Amino acid sequence: MMNSLPANLAERKVFTHQDFAAAMSAQYKMTSPQIAYDLQKRIDAGNLIRIGWNQYTVQTTKRRYTPHYSILADRIAGLIDKTFVGLNFQLFELVQLNEFINHQIAHNTVFVFVENDLQNYVFDTLKQSYPGRVMLRPNIKNYYQYLQDDQIVMLRLPSESPKGFEKPWHIRLEKVIVDVLTDKLISHIVPESEKEAIIKGAVNTYLMDVNTMIRYAKRKGAEEKFRQSLNSYEVTDL
Repeated sequence: MMNSLPANLAERKVFTHQDFAAAMSAQYKMTSPQIAYDLQKRIDAGNLIRIGWNQYTVQTTKRRYTPHYSILADRIAGLIDKTFVGLNFQLFELVQLNEFINHQIAHNTVFVFVENDLQNYVFDTLKQSYPGRVMLRPNIKNYYQYLQDDQIVMLRLPSESPKGFEKPWHIRLEKVIVDVLTDKLISHIVPESEKEAIIKGAVNTYLMDVNTMIRYAKRKGAEEKFRQSLNSYEVTDL
C-alpha cells in the first residue's frame, strides 16, 4: 500500500519530480531510489499522470488528450518517417476540432509541420505522392483559392514544439490551442464564433500543461496574443 500523497502536492495542479522528491523525503524520509520507485508506482496505478516533460498532476476526471488520425494522415506520416528518418515533424487535421465545436467541419485539411530547413525536401516528396494537393506555407487567400477536400498544407514547426506522447509526430492539444488562437493561417481558418467552445471544451475535458503552452507561444512570438485571447474568453481553469 502506498503512502498518502503529501498535502502540499495533492493541492497543486502541477508539480515536478523535484517537488515530489522534496515532499516525500520531508514527510516519509524516503531515499532517492525509493522516491523514484514510488513515483513510477503511482503513475502505473493511474494515481498520478505525466502531462509534460517533468510535469505531473493528481488524477482527476480529466484525461490526457489522444489525437485520432485519418488513413490519409497515417500514410503521410509513414511516408515522411520512411523517407526522412529522424525528422522532427507533426501532423494536425482540421477535423480533429469537431470534438469541440457545434458546426462540424466537413472538408478536412491535413497540416504538416516540419523543421524549417527541411520543408522544401518534404514538400517535393509529398508532391510526388499527392500531386495537386500540397501547399507550402500558403497565406489565407491562397489557401481558400486552391482549397480542396483533404488538402495538405505544410507549415513551419517552431523549435521546442511539444512532442506527442505516443508518437513524436502526434499533435499535442496544447499546440492546437495556441495555433487556433495565434497562428497566422490556422487562426483565420477556424471560425471566430467557435474558438471559445474549442478552448473551454479542451480545458474542461483534458489535462493541459499551461507551461507547455506558454513556452510554445513564446517560440512563435505570440505569448501576449495568446494570453490576451485566454483573458477575452475568460479561461481561468489552467
